[in-house]
Amino acid sequence: MTELHALIKEICDELGIKMSILSKDWIIMLEKDSKTRFIAGYKFDCNQHGIGSVMDDKYAMYEVLSKKGIPVIEHAIAFRPNNDNDYAKESNRYEDFLEYFEKHQENIVLKANDGTCGKEVFHVTTKEDLFRILDQLFIENFSISLCPFYSIKNEYRLIYLENECVLLYGKKRPVVIGNGKDTIRQLLRQFNPSFFNQKLESDRYNKVLEKNEIYEYSWKFNLSNGAMPFEEENEQLKEKLLQLGNNISREINLKFCSVDIIVTEENELLVMELNSGVMMSNYMKIMPEGKKQAKRIYKRAIEAMFQEKA
Repeated sequence: MTELHALIKEICDELGIKMSILSKDWIIMLEKDSKTRFIAGYKFDCNQHGIGSVMDDKYAMYEVLSKKGIPVIEHAIAFRPNNDNDYAKESNRYEDFLEYFEKHQENIVLKANDGTCGKEVFHVTTKEDLFRILDQLFIENFSISLCPFYSIKNEYRLIYLENECVLLYGKKRPVVIGNGKDTIRQLLRQFNPSFFNQKLESDRYNKVLEKNEIYEYSWKFNLSNGAMPFEEENEQLKEKLLQLGNNISREINLKFCSVDIIVTEENELLVMELNSGVMMSNYMKIMPEGKKQAKRIYKRAIEAMFQEKA
């Protein structure tokens, strides 16, 4: 039984709900008072199917938020070509991509349009990488998103349930600064022991960083890739984040989802994406009260699921 399954089982026992794990552990079926509800992966039976599908489509979500006048990271979309020819070898097919690439100073991000957890997300700064990564992404994906590269100071996650923000936290990238004594491995394990204690086998992590030398393990802010959650103490910034998140909630009725917002180096707040699946596994492992917070939120979500009419 996974950590999520064990937590949901604990909640169901408290609420008098029958729980069944189905479909090779992918589906959790919940039954109570002649009502049946489902959890698929990390997607709870709270959102309507339409808005859930929109949230899982990065370009669709960008268009919705733009239409609503909400500040959001720019997205463009590209679709897999209709034949099996090597995409990179036919330079004329790259005309639109090259135009977008050059428009944004040859500094963009390519990603699977429906990807999660920072997987299949690439920072592209050369034409060679542009062609290679397009090929790579189109093997597994029907559509991909293209974005300008933003210089991000911090990223924040807001979890919404029934149009209320029930959790707000920041995410620090796995970047360490040398002290002239410790190796990269030691510094990263000090930064995030939960993630890095079981990694970093390569000899390259034996290097001792000079004082003030910076090592960037990843340019992404995903907890699944070594980033660290933290509690934001700047009340003014928290208020701005909540204002933006609450504005989205009013406009599109957020039943249960997470909202990711970036703060750029120019202190501009932009929505990066919304996720219909509310994943808290890494947060639970790292934060001292993580499991308690996750249980509180998931319990409220399950209660909301059974309050809805069948």
